[in-house]
Amino acid sequence: MSTHPFRTFPELDAASADPHAASKLRKLRRAGEQVREKILSEGTAEAVATCPLITLPYPTAFAFSGAARSPAPYIMMTNRMTVVQFRHEGALKTLLFNPTDYERGVHGPFYWNLRQKYGAFLSEKVLSHRHGTVQSHLAQLGLRPDDVDYIAFDHLHLQDVRGWLGGEGATAYFPRAKLLVMRREWELVKDLHPMQYPWFVPHGTDGVPEDRVVLLDESIWLGPGVAILSTPGHTQGNMSLAVNTDRGLFVVSENAVATECFTPLSSGIPGIKAAADHLGAEVILNGNTRENSLDQYSSMVLEKTVAGPSKIDPSFVNFFPSSELTASIYAPGLSPTFSHGEISQGTVRRGSAHAPRAA
Repeated sequence: MSTHPFRTFPELDAASADPHAASKLRKLRRAGEQVREKILSEGTAEAVATCPLITLPYPTAFAFSGAARSPAPYIMMTNRMTVVQFRHEGALKTLLFNPTDYERGVHGPFYWNLRQKYGAFLSEKVLSHRHGTVQSHLAQLGLRPDDVDYIAFDHLHLQDVRGWLGGEGATAYFPRAKLLVMRREWELVKDLHPMQYPWFVPHGTDGVPEDRVVLLDESIWLGPGVAILSTPGHTQGNMSLAVNTDRGLFVVSENAVATECFTPLSSGIPGIKAAADHLGAEVILNGNTRENSLDQYSSMVLEKTVAGPSKIDPSFVNFFPSSELTASIYAPGLSPTFSHGEISQGTVRRGSAHAPRAA
């Protein structure tokens, strides 16, 4: 496995090491304030582009941990890839965050069984809508496969990275890219508990060359305006992207399916405000897994603290769900109260090593 050349956040490491859940939460909140100021002080990312990939159904009971009141069994959510460019040691680097290969992802047991239940046409043509592939979005941005330095996912649910990095006879689509992944997540997919199994593509990491994988044990600072934060709970090795833009500092993950899950008292979705008020809950978890809900709650507080309030409406925070609640006729009463829309910063371009030469 490869080592990484990036700086870390000692304050987050110290807070995360506290074994007591309540004091750990308090320490993470304080550390989040320090991390936010550090990221803001170093400026913005060079470029950011969000790219919608697919809209698909997801159980309502999981999306809001049972808090939402609706007869609809499923919400609809749109999965996005975020393209981020940053400077590291003077060189322009390109990261793809959540480049989901949804053609392979359908083989995750949960969605494969949904396909068998409703049939391919209903589950993939009616309930799902494909916006574009990773390949088509990169072409639209003017990037080639060898421009990509890193890929990363907030977690490995429904991910099959063999097509991107090679493995089991597959040819790597990205010839240079390395996978940034938390060590705990990488080890998790190798030996799944039965309750974890439905959400992972079988053999989705098998045969990936070791030199294409960078194992992380802590939060890292990729470059000015860009960091990866360790946010365990939704999965054991969950992580989040923090990216500073002209619109503010955004945090991206799937710890929640809607921005309002971080300020539930401002939610207009039936049941969310009442549940938060009744339980005294600061956040509403995306709860399809219960590996460690205390950690997920604390991680969401960290995300909320780092992101800070929205410049558009300070009732909400700058959390950008990587799979975001989307209004649909199939999900009455389950439309987002607030959405950031797409995020963009600067102009995505080819790195200096691949830029076209002057004639």
